[in-house]
Amino acid sequence: MSHSSESIWPWFYRLYWNTAFVGVALALLQLWRGQWALQVVSVVYLLATLAAFLLARRYPKTAPVLHLVAALGMLVWVGQQPWDAILPGWNQQMTLYVSATLATLGLTVLAMFGGLWAMVAGLVFLATLLPYPEVGLYWAVWPLWTLAGLVGLAVFKAIHKLEAAQQDLSRVILRDRQTGLSNRLALEADYERYQALASRSDQPLLFSCWLLGISGQNPRLLQELAQVMREAMRQGDGLYRVGDDQFCGLHIGLVSGHELTERLSKRLPQARVVWVVCNGLTQEEALAQAQDLLYRSPRQPARHISAMPKA
Repeated sequence: MSHSSESIWPWFYRLYWNTAFVGVALALLQLWRGQWALQVVSVVYLLATLAAFLLARRYPKTAPVLHLVAALGMLVWVGQQPWDAILPGWNQQMTLYVSATLATLGLTVLAMFGGLWAMVAGLVFLATLLPYPEVGLYWAVWPLWTLAGLVGLAVFKAIHKLEAAQQDLSRVILRDRQTGLSNRLALEADYERYQALASRSDQPLLFSCWLLGISGQNPRLLQELAQVMREAMRQGDGLYRVGDDQFCGLHIGLVSGHELTERLSKRLPQARVVWVVCNGLTQEEALAQAQDLLYRSPRQPARHISAMPKA
């Protein structure tokens, strides 16, 4: 199985939804004491937030963008209503400046979650439909909106680059340099996932421990032996190098390791292998049992392989 580092996006999604829930509290307040236009927007916002939050369970990346687009649409609609229908005592300029400020923040977040085309679409949408006076400082918000969108777009690209670098670093950390196989750290990361998958599918989980009896001073031989083991494993099995000449495997749905042992024994006659049914065991318990079985036998494996694996 592939190893992936924890994504940065979930933190931003949680922050977005926490902010959206603050908006829910404000919408509930407007239902009680707001003007009719704000009451209509509050009802629509509450319904849109509920629908988007439910949708986020299946589409976590798309739901915030759709929710934000709906919120910007509500902002445009409010900006087109009579000024006294929004807040008593507010004039046209005050209402437009507030809507411009909210639109600036909305464009930043929209670009951060949706990328370039979402930013462009939002900018055109707001600049076209949000009412504005023919003269005045409000004209200055158009370049400000563009700048806000570019800031969000920069954050969007920076997060993707950071995640790519994080994944590259994880691949380096979780790989054995000599064989290209996963290492002990990867085994620790994968073990719980394999246990969960085996438990959900009600299948056995076998833990194999291989002692090849080779010298770690021959990198080329190690690489070829690792390739032999990869070819013998089933798709979906995990294979890890945990010591100089010791390898481990995780195998979901494998009832017996006899066939795999026989297949590898023909290629690696010096190798020894033990199998442990590890359903419900911790990784430390499974590894301890395997090593106890592996070294219990008085027959010790040969410590060197002078020839290449058999074809």
